[in-house]
Amino acid sequence: MSERLQRRFDLLARAGRPGLVPFAVAGDPDAATADLVFDALRRRGGDLIEIGIPAREPAMDGPVIQRAHARAAAAGAGSLDALTQAARLRGRDPDMPLVLMGYAAELRSAGPAPYLDALANAGADGLLIVDADPPERIAWSQLARDRGVAFIQIVASDEDARSPPGPAWARSGFVYCVASDGPTGGTPPAVAALAGRAGTARRVTGLPVVAGFGVRTPAMAMAVGGFADAVAVGTVAVDALEQALAAGHSGRAAADGVGNVVARLAEGLAGARLTIR
Repeated sequence: MSERLQRRFDLLARAGRPGLVPFAVAGDPDAATADLVFDALRRRGGDLIEIGIPAREPAMDGPVIQRAHARAAAAGAGSLDALTQAARLRGRDPDMPLVLMGYAAELRSAGPAPYLDALANAGADGLLIVDADPPERIAWSQLARDRGVAFIQIVASDEDARSPPGPAWARSGFVYCVASDGPTGGTPPAVAALAGRAGTARRVTGLPVVAGFGVRTPAMAMAVGGFADAVAVGTVAVDALEQALAAGHSGRAAADGVGNVVARLAEGLAGARLTIR
């Protein structure tokens, strides 16, 4: 695990509260606005930030995040823009953990070793590839470990939690536990079932658990935060940006709208305590 990730999860554990992991897509709707949005995520309650790597076919995402990818692509953003965004955030905040999240197609074309070199140089701490096949996971994990970068594993089922794919050495950073079936922003999570899955994944891997997909309200975040080390929120933040853009806002005003949503989620999580381990 990268030192920044380790320190952040240790800090959250000492505080006895779950973390908030907001997500946005790099370059959405343009580089300047996206930079303001990510800064708002950092300032308004994010404990760890996920930077979406622009993708042309984000098949595991729901309509809201798919449109964010489309806006970024229309502005000419690609996998390198996520690295640029990470470097900008790192320049502002030496302690905030940063994890890039993307699809295999874009990263295959970039090349695993060169991309991970650039990712490490940008100051990012981890990488999550949502649709990597098992051999790719092993290859990326080895290359990431050699560079001090966490390669995040996804747990999408109870079977995954009991027997995570790949060897133990390939697991690092944290486990991303999918909270609901289907694409991002879909059916709200079944909290009791997810609690069991998260607990199993934590015991088997020895890693912190971040739960995401389908968490959209402060109450939902608080419920999931009762058993997850951190709660990932993507659709609700991206939807706030889309609504601001539709209302004619841009730049700082659009970013402030996203920041307000993230702050409300952070306030909801402030009352949560990790009760299920």
